[in-house]
Parts: sequence; C-alpha cells; structure tokens
Amino acid sequence: MAHLTVAVSEGTIQKAFDVLVKNIAWEKQDSTDFGAFTAGYHIKGHLEGGDVDLRNDGTIRIKELDIKWDKLEVSLGIDIPEICVGGGCIPMPWPIPDICLPRVCIFSADPDISISPDFAAFVAQEVSFTGSIEARYYNASLPVPPGFNPCQLLQDVLIDNSIIQPFPPTNQWHIFINPQTIDVDLFDFADIVGDLIEDALTAAITALIPGGWVRDLILAIIGGIADLIRFILDIPDEIDEWLSDLFNVSFGLLDFLGTLVLDFFGNCVPIARIDDPFEIMPEKVSNSVLLSGAPVTLVPVKVPIPSLTVNVNDVEMVATADVGG
Repeated sequence: MAHLTVAVSEGTIQKAFDVLVKNIAWEKQDSTDFGAFTAGYHIKGHLEGGDVDLRNDGTIRIKELDIKWDKLEVSLGIDIPEICVGGGCIPMPWPIPDICLPRVCIFSADPDISISPDFAAFVAQEVSFTGSIEARYYNASLPVPPGFNPCQLLQDVLIDNSIIQPFPPTNQWHIFINPQTIDVDLFDFADIVGDLIEDALTAAITALIPGGWVRDLILAIIGGIADLIRFILDIPDEIDEWLSDLFNVSFGLLDFLGTLVLDFFGNCVPIARIDDPFEIMPEKVSNSVLLSGAPVTLVPVKVPIPSLTVNVNDVEMVATADVGG
C-alpha cells in the first residue's frame, strides 16, 4: 500500500495561526438585578499575538495570546434606603407660630446611583492553551445541521473576507488543534480597577448629599461612604475581589471566552486541509500530439485517502496518509 507523508514546519503553522487569530473577535452584553444593586457589562474585544510551540509529547502549546479590549464597560446601579433628616414642628403658644424644622430626604430614587466606567484602557489579560493535533474527516455530502450554527457563521465570515478558502464540494481531511487545557487570565481586576470603581461610587453618593449641616448629620448617620458601599453591595473584603467574583462567576465571562477560543480552534476552523482524493499529478498538456494534430491532455491523477494520522515533534507536524483503496 502506498503512503503519503507531508511535513509542516513550526513557522508555517505559526503563520496559519496568525491569520486565524486576527479574525477572532467578540461582543457581548448582559445585566442582572441582585436586589440592592444591579450589575451589567458590555464587552467588545479581539485577540492578538500568540506563539506556537510544537512539543515532543505530541501537543501544541499556544502562549502569550493577548486579549485586547475595545470595550470593557462595567455597570453598577445601587438602591440605597431612603434617609431623611430634620422635619417635625415644635408647638408654640398662640399667637407665636409653630417652629418647623426643614426636612431633607436623600436616596429616594431606584437606583439612586448608576455608573458605567469603561476599563478597556486599564485591563490586560492573556490566554494560553495546550492541545493535541487531531485529524477529522469532512464529508461534503452531509447536509448543514438546521438552526443556529455558530461555526458555519464564523466560516462564512472568514470565507467572505478571503481569510480562508471556501469549503469545496468534495471531501477533505481537516487538521485541528484540539485544546485540552486552557488558561484565561480574565477579569482578575487589578487594584487600580477596584479603586476606580470605589472612587466613582463615592463621588456619585457624595454628590447626592446636600452640603452644610445636612451632610454632616447624614454622614454621622451612615458613617463613611466606603463602609456604606461595602454594606449595600455585601463586599466582605476588597472590592476588586468582589468584582472578579461577580463577573467571573455570576456572569460566567470566563466560561464565555474559554468556550469561544475552544470552539474556534477545536471545532470551527482547521489549521490545515487535505483534499480526498488527493491530487498527486495535476492536469497536463503533453508535448506529443495525436494523429489528428491535437495535443494530448493528461487528466489529473488523484488517489483516495482512507486514513490520516498526524504527529507532532518539537520541529514539525507530520501528516501520514494511507492512499489507495
């Protein structure tokens, strides 16, 4: 049985990977009411960079893949219980009018405070993953599954923008990076982000409190603004840790980006494609001629590939195929 062996260098894989990375982008928004406060986000970003490292254990390591944020807007709305000071009247004997104290109420709205800072310029993350190389058979005769197909949508965008070649009407072998472990350093808010949130909330609350004796009295009632914020939001320790838990766990943004990267490389876009049958000799016009004087056209020679095996070492990726059958 004949065999076909194709070796692809690490540099070639890096170039293919770079093309794919330049076309990974996302946009997502959501919000939830937690009772005392509402929280939401509007994010938009893309990936840049990323180094391909072929390894002797048969895996590919992708590292230093940067998450670049075009928008990282965090929305917080806080409903603070209404606080009123003053009011009431001191009755005076006739004909002296009663003495009534002015009544001032604050935090009567719902929410009382709403902020939406954008931290795109302050936050930077990386994603890395390790994956095996996997060959899968693409059967062009199978119908496209009904309903929403994110892989089909992504492929159509890449094809329309001439990033990848259209999928042919004939069968192919597709070679994927199949991620096994992934590490997304996402929304691990640095201290500066926590401080910015706290400063913005403090400024917003302070702006709602009238000055003079009213402010002094209300601050004496509620204590420090920072303590009030932590009490309402139920923050046990640092606000940056609370934000990280809120957006990673409650909104699942870590899972969202992890799934995006896994699906892109593991299911949607192969790093290489091999036609089945594989053309080993292209169509050619021979120099010889027939008795009629017409040149001889040699048809292309193609062989079927019933199986394909892909292996990786620290230098190259090697695809070995059994041909014929």
